[in-house]
Amino acid sequence: MDDDFDLRGFTNVCRLFPLPNGVLFPHSVLPLHIFEPRYRQMTEDAVKSDKLVTLARYRPTNEDAPAGEPPPLESVACLGQIVQHEKLPDGRFNFLLLGRKRVRLKREIPSGKLYRIAEVEILEDSYGDEPEEPRRSEFCTLFRTVFELKQAQDVDLGGLLDSQLPLGPLTDIAAHAMGLPPELAQLLLAEPEVNRRLDALLEILRRVRSSEERKAGRAARPFPPPFSSN
Repeated sequence: MDDDFDLRGFTNVCRLFPLPNGVLFPHSVLPLHIFEPRYRQMTEDAVKSDKLVTLARYRPTNEDAPAGEPPPLESVACLGQIVQHEKLPDGRFNFLLLGRKRVRLKREIPSGKLYRIAEVEILEDSYGDEPEEPRRSEFCTLFRTVFELKQAQDVDLGGLLDSQLPLGPLTDIAAHAMGLPPELAQLLLAEPEVNRRLDALLEILRRVRSSEERKAGRAARPFPPPFSSN
């Protein structure tokens, strides 16, 4: 793909930026504020070279990491690219990270850096034999309905729903816009099969629509209710 041209030199070794509840989807943008020394170093290295940073979520666990070992990470993360950055006078950074690719963490690589580095493999979207329609149309209609109920429809996102954007990017952008709980977002990030992501999002949207409609119905009923004429 043309938009992957600048990733052709990617060596499958990446800088890791772990966050407790951070989930970045491909094709979405996340604003980040960098203040810890190790991640200042990570950002300095990134902006001076390929601008690539991989956002990974800490794996929920009831056990503490063994002494001297970093906390475990989810096996699937998102390779991102810094598209805009600002270095503050005290050395902190603000930057916008554009999600580029799902990646599977294979192994961490020891280095002299303050931040963690890992070898990864890129996970490309896969499309099954199942036709997009009528599920794509249902997805776009449901998405509009839910966001109108929440009074949060984004004009740009509405345009994407009307476009011929491939279903893979569309599901990722929608998942990002929905502001899902981190655990659920991570499950969708870890799914490279587009039809499965679509089915999961359809189920989520159906449940949200039902919930919002129930709330709207309760709000529309007067309280206290009128007395019966009997």
